[in-house]
Amino acid sequence: MKSGEILKDRGLRFYKNAVELYNREEFDLSAFNLEQASQLLLKYAIWKKLGDFEKTHEISKLLNDYKKLVKDSGKIDEIIKRYEKTIIDLEVAYIESRYLPSTFFKDQIEDMINFVQELIDIIEKK
Repeated sequence: MKSGEILKDRGLRFYKNAVELYNREEFDLSAFNLEQASQLLLKYAIWKKLGDFEKTHEISKLLNDYKKLVKDSGKIDEIIKRYEKTIIDLEVAYIESRYLPSTFFKDQIEDMINFVQELIDIIEKK
């Protein structure tokens, strides 16, 4: 497996784990796993186009980097607009779910799951 493909594999595994954690109502850890899934899947998508990716954990930055590489950037603009609050929540989850006590609500996690699923759909179609 190529090193970039590992990003996709791990991203999908983080996503699967996040859904399992959501079903057990472990929302803080689900949020962290969804952030990791988003980050790794976006890095995979950028790697697939460029052979490398910026070393950042900011999902908003990675989304904008990816948007510059695809022909139909309107879909990326649409997902950014629709999930703006969710993207912010995911970026917060990167730090808070890891190091601090944090609270996420069921509806926040559902939005995160929907965001990541849409991201997967977009990336797999490219």
